[in-house]
Amino acid sequence: MNLPADIWLTAAQLAGLPGLPGSPRGIKLYLERNGIDGRKRAKGKGLEYPLVKLPADARAAYELQQIGVENLPVPTNQSRVLVPVAELKSWQRRVMDARLVILREVDLQAETSSRREALQAVVEMAAIELLPESVQSAIPVALGKNKKGKNMLSVRTIQRWQADLKKGLSALAPRSMESLAPPVWVLHFMKFYRDRRQPSVRDSLADLKESGYSQVPEYHQVSRYLRKIGMVERSKSRLSRSALKAICPNMRRDFMMLEPMDVINGDGYTFPTWFRHPDTGKAFQPEVTEIFDVRTRYHVGWSINYSENKHAVMDSIRMAVECGGPSGSPGGIPAIVQWDNGSGAKNKAMADEVTGLKNRLGFDLYHQLPGNPQAGGIVERGHRQVLLPTAKSFFTYIGKQKSDAHLRREVEKRLKDGRIQLPPLEELAERIEKYRERYNNNPHSSLPKIIDPITRKRRHQTPTEAWQECVLKGWKPVVVEDALAEFRLEEVGTVRRGQIRFHNMIYASGVLRGYNDQKVRVRYDPRDGSKVWVWSLGSEDQFICEAAKDRNLVPYLADNMLGQGKQKREAAQIRRKENDIERIKAEARSTLDLTAEPEPLTPSQQIAADEYAEEIGFGDDADVIPLRPEPQPGERPIFNGPTAEMDWGKWAIANPELLDEEERMDLEEKLDDPHFRRMVGVDEDQKKTAG
Repeated sequence: MNLPADIWLTAAQLAGLPGLPGSPRGIKLYLERNGIDGRKRAKGKGLEYPLVKLPADARAAYELQQIGVENLPVPTNQSRVLVPVAELKSWQRRVMDARLVILREVDLQAETSSRREALQAVVEMAAIELLPESVQSAIPVALGKNKKGKNMLSVRTIQRWQADLKKGLSALAPRSMESLAPPVWVLHFMKFYRDRRQPSVRDSLADLKESGYSQVPEYHQVSRYLRKIGMVERSKSRLSRSALKAICPNMRRDFMMLEPMDVINGDGYTFPTWFRHPDTGKAFQPEVTEIFDVRTRYHVGWSINYSENKHAVMDSIRMAVECGGPSGSPGGIPAIVQWDNGSGAKNKAMADEVTGLKNRLGFDLYHQLPGNPQAGGIVERGHRQVLLPTAKSFFTYIGKQKSDAHLRREVEKRLKDGRIQLPPLEELAERIEKYRERYNNNPHSSLPKIIDPITRKRRHQTPTEAWQECVLKGWKPVVVEDALAEFRLEEVGTVRRGQIRFHNMIYASGVLRGYNDQKVRVRYDPRDGSKVWVWSLGSEDQFICEAAKDRNLVPYLADNMLGQGKQKREAAQIRRKENDIERIKAEARSTLDLTAEPEPLTPSQQIAADEYAEEIGFGDDADVIPLRPEPQPGERPIFNGPTAEMDWGKWAIANPELLDEEERMDLEEKLDDPHFRRMVGVDEDQKKTAG
């Protein structure tokens, strides 16, 4: 951040900066002594002074404040301030203790002489090393010198220590010589170090040097400064907001004043395991929604779906209300539901003022702030304690981190080789219930400690024990008579002519006749579209009826009429197709080359033909080919050969009494074909007579 050169600040804004007095009056006196003139403020009263003429430490500290760089605390004034003994550094405490030992030796000498004589005696005995060993060894530490020949005490030094002791014990400790103001290079270095890509110190120093900055610090200087300001300060702008909050000081919430189902915390979890999709049979990751009770940490509800949608959320809440307690007992209606900002809980089906579930059951719904996963810490921890062990129990576990890519590749290879199979969703439900039961009956570190009735050792309560303790104290759940009915999804619809158009389907009931053009509440089950439940809209909240899908739908024609029409249409289609086949055959015969020489038979074909000729009495010595006998009057002839259709047509026209019903209908349809009429010698006028 490059600040403008013409920055003017008031005396109050300058007070407390490094190298400057700590009060506005002191600032004015300091500026007058150094010949720094001010100018009248554009707005308000008083004067303002140029930042560019102030010391470098003061300018750097102001720039750090403007970009939000936290550093070591800057004192508000330069006078000596006593700090508690507990806040002294270890080396300061050692010097303070050594000086206190010497002062106590002076007090012992003063018991038999005057104080001035005692001071002189201690100084003289220290010079010739006649003091007790404990006192003599404390002198170098008290003076802050370790070299021999420079450990000489003086009366004036001891008198100064005595004056400091009157101010307080910590006044005996020497001042820290460390500068409280940040170095000048900090502002420029932090521009490169505080980056979301998290560059190292060496890379940031290299970037600082390439930028043209001349006073580049050494690596050990930067490392020492970063250790001094702490992890939180050096991680700003390097970590995301949620990651930074994970290392910042936090406020712990006391939940012991709550009762079960006062507050429940829920969230969805993309299950890191592959399962067989019920519809496609391919691998997919289901979404598991979980709910935990805040007071007892009891796992009260869960559901499985393809994503964290409104159906999954409402189904998990239904389980919590209907059978979320120990041994399948009702959990009851919650008072407060905490959820994230996802569409699963933040939707019309949940929060609508008329049809929303929270208003129907009477609970409050709160959403945590975006980028603040710590607000859902209970359910996030529950995911790790229930769902993650469940996922790892399957051979198709693929992990959730980038470092788990090898797991995914290994599972893909095993599935391809047939060594493992995709498990069904039914198996997931069984295992979730198993690990849920294990979690509810294991000690939880957030719950109070008790004495185990079996081992007689202290341990934390289990969620089940915490729930049962509240029950023994008189807590009872607020139950719902028909939880399945209450948790159906609900929308507003309009009745028109005794029916409701809803989700591209029509539901009807005779009771709706009296509610024409009125808006009603329609409850439905997303798993069953065969019926809906209609309730009045308003303060009455009265059940009207159960409307069935397509109840007012009747056949357009009677079954017998429709069946006869279909049979007649089918017979006509068959006849037309047969006519097409015969016409194609006739056209194919007309194109045959009758003058072509027949191809000779193969030896095997010739042997077979000779055997057949002997069998029917037509051998080599036969002079005449036997012909089929002529049919007798009233006898049906057999039609074969290329002219079979023409012969049959002429015979049928001449002998209509020998035709059955099907042949008669076939003849009528063939006579509609001009080609057939020309073949049998019937013109358009003779068609009706022949038929």
